[in-house]
Amino acid sequence: MKSLLHAVVTLAFAGAPLAALAQAPTPAATPPAAAAPTLEPATSPLQLPYPVFGTPVNGVVGPPSREYPTVDLKQSIAISVARSPVLASARADAALAAVQVRAALGNALPNVSGAASTTRFRGSTQSGVQSGVRTNEALTQNQIALQVRQLVFDGFRTEAQIAAANAASVAAADSYRSQLQQLALNVASSYYAALTAERQTGAALASLKNAQTQRDLVAAQAAAGTAARSDISNAELQVAQARVVVIKAQAAALTSLASYATTLGLSPEEIVQPVDDVPASNPGIMSALAVPSYQEALKRAFALRPDWSAAQEQVLASQRSLRAARAARWPTLAGSASAGSSSTDLTGGTFQPSWNIGAQLTLPIYDGGIIAAGVKTAEEQEAKAQAAQTTTQLTIESGVKQALIGLASAEAGLTAANQERATADETLKATEARYKAGVTTLPLLLQAQTGYTTALVDQVNAAYGLRQAEQQYLFAIGDNVKI
Repeated sequence: MKSLLHAVVTLAFAGAPLAALAQAPTPAATPPAAAAPTLEPATSPLQLPYPVFGTPVNGVVGPPSREYPTVDLKQSIAISVARSPVLASARADAALAAVQVRAALGNALPNVSGAASTTRFRGSTQSGVQSGVRTNEALTQNQIALQVRQLVFDGFRTEAQIAAANAASVAAADSYRSQLQQLALNVASSYYAALTAERQTGAALASLKNAQTQRDLVAAQAAAGTAARSDISNAELQVAQARVVVIKAQAAALTSLASYATTLGLSPEEIVQPVDDVPASNPGIMSALAVPSYQEALKRAFALRPDWSAAQEQVLASQRSLRAARAARWPTLAGSASAGSSSTDLTGGTFQPSWNIGAQLTLPIYDGGIIAAGVKTAEEQEAKAQAAQTTTQLTIESGVKQALIGLASAEAGLTAANQERATADETLKATEARYKAGVTTLPLLLQAQTGYTTALVDQVNAAYGLRQAEQQYLFAIGDNVKI
């Protein structure tokens, strides 16, 4: 019995392929039944060792499983980054914001253009210098020129527009980084959810195997006259209940793998196996992350979180946009110059050089309320950005607090689960020995087995719960992805 318990523990945490367990032992005193369909096709990496209905056929093994690619957490994040449409959209937003900076900067630079024209018209012209007689005839006018225009002063409106575009570009880049960190958290959550479901399936299979062994032991004792025949029914009930748990656990494991593939940007039909980073020999290890104080963690979060930086840049951009909108009331002064050549005779020939230089001052007097509407819009946009910044601040503060609580709670939960597992292990060993010696009853043995299974699942949940709490904490302080 001691060797059996050691085999159960090893099976629960070894992470062996579940397909290897497809061969189910035939229950004692139970006739074989007809084969029934399984829940999954042959391409599934997890073969159900028990059909949906009936008892498995002796000697019938499910289709052989094939090898599936395995990826660790870092590789999983890299795959999702390459395939995520959300990140592709964020990258496009950052690129568009950078283009707007270049467009705003162009308003402050000289504008150089070339112009050429030819005109045919009919009008009055002087036919001779001496006579002074004017005639009405067709004329041709050709002209070519190079023009330069430079903004001199516009109340610093262009400067404010450039500053607003720069801030918006930085905010877009920070938003992309924030999306990247959120995607990494989603991948980590799906990653450890899949591993949790697989370990739970292993625990369920271990519990089933233990129940079958106990059922066979009871049957042997009943045949020898040392146990009541009614005890066999109780043992069979335990086996039947364990089978139900196995089927549910395997369904949950397959669902988790499909969700994990989808999170990576893959089709749910593509099976990708996450690498288990919880040691099989010691699943009760504690977190390597130190739990800092709330103020220390919050300080680090505001220094590293890109969504906080993006919110600040958005406020800065809205303030500069408001300044640009108000500057529209100022006069605009621009200088211009041109140099070229134009025809001087009636047929469009005899070109002579020409040039001009000047300045233009524009003062808005009445525009029907357009400038006032632009200022009001900019004011509301600034108020909206300020509110969004406050919301981001509260979200970060709350997230850091919850992450710290979650990490500390997960560590305490794993400690308690380890103690529960040790106690259940000792209780089961003692109860099995007492039952074998005939000094305890079968219900007490089944109760000990149930307690052991519960402790096994609790330890699995606590171990991977700690892994997820670590990822949530790293995300809260902006350190789950090295950018």
